[in-house]
Amino acid sequence: MAGTFVFPDDVPTLTDGEVTIRPHALSDADEMLVLGTDPDSIRWTTVPVPFEHANAVNYISEAVPGGWLTRKDLGFAIEAPHADGVRRFSGSIALRPMEEGIAELAFGLHPAARGRGVCSRAVKLLLDWGFQQDGIEVVVWYAYVGNWASWRVAWANGFSFDGRVEKFLSHRGVRMDSWCGSLRADDTREPKHKWNVPPVLESARLRLRPDEDRDADIMGEMLNDPRTRNFVGRTHSTRTTSDGADAITRLREGDARGDRYNWCIADVETDRMIGHIQLFGMDGLDNTSAELGYLVHPDSRGKGVLTEAMTMVVDWAFSPTGLGRRRLLLTTAGSNKASRYAAEKAGFTLAATIPEAFPTGDDGFEDTVIYQQLNPLWTE
Repeated sequence: MAGTFVFPDDVPTLTDGEVTIRPHALSDADEMLVLGTDPDSIRWTTVPVPFEHANAVNYISEAVPGGWLTRKDLGFAIEAPHADGVRRFSGSIALRPMEEGIAELAFGLHPAARGRGVCSRAVKLLLDWGFQQDGIEVVVWYAYVGNWASWRVAWANGFSFDGRVEKFLSHRGVRMDSWCGSLRADDTREPKHKWNVPPVLESARLRLRPDEDRDADIMGEMLNDPRTRNFVGRTHSTRTTSDGADAITRLREGDARGDRYNWCIADVETDRMIGHIQLFGMDGLDNTSAELGYLVHPDSRGKGVLTEAMTMVVDWAFSPTGLGRRRLLLTTAGSNKASRYAAEKAGFTLAATIPEAFPTGDDGFEDTVIYQQLNPLWTE
């Protein structure tokens, strides 16, 4: 391509009828300035700070053509209708070829174009074209941990989620934990798994809703409570996660991976977190079971909160309009009387006791007790 390539003449224009990716033009500079100074762009990308009109002009006239000439950054402008219905610059998207047939996907969307599927459609156009280019066999995606919008776009286009890498990418001189994913030329473009969105469940005094960043401080208080730490076992996640913000992010990752449902237990009047409950272990041998896990803030113990929350989750998990599960399980320490009482009040019965199998916080072991509840309305 180098030596014969002419920008912008040799950059293709691709469209699905609603969203178009095309060569950048100097007329995009004003809207690019809006994108470059947007708080989310500053938080989640490496856009220069401060970002001025001259930066937009330089990117369009120097950086983008240079990327095409060297074949290191194949960048397109995204064009789509804004909220006012007028089609104009809506972001930038690129494939960045590396060695061994790999290319990195990068994108940033104008704030006026977000939330309407524009970026996902632009990515599809780019991938359809990119996998037809010589030397591109695998496309990888990276994002700073917490950039849910970016993950959602990658997920919608069939990328696998390959995990979290600690301190992998740099952001303004600070190394950040990052998510990564990948897509191969012969992969389907459908999501590889379900993205679970926990439904809001309400009673007269409780609201069960998805976890939010604002719950971090209370989650941290629960995780660092001595009673909680004694009864959460000694898995890597429970022993290394005492920070509430990190815990909330990891819980939301579980929803996004499709392997669990997490709810904040909140006071219905204040919407303030008072506990947490989750369903996990949903991919058993017959895919008809699930397991409950839970935490209650010390200030809310002894008030029936856990039993009430359990009952709400059980009803949804057994309902044909919910998960339609046949059986629910929960595991706790034999000495955890509060947990056992709440489980029994919620309709669970003791199914098994495993001697000295539950690891407690003092590095000892005690009996594990397993409770179960069967769906009385179960039909295959």
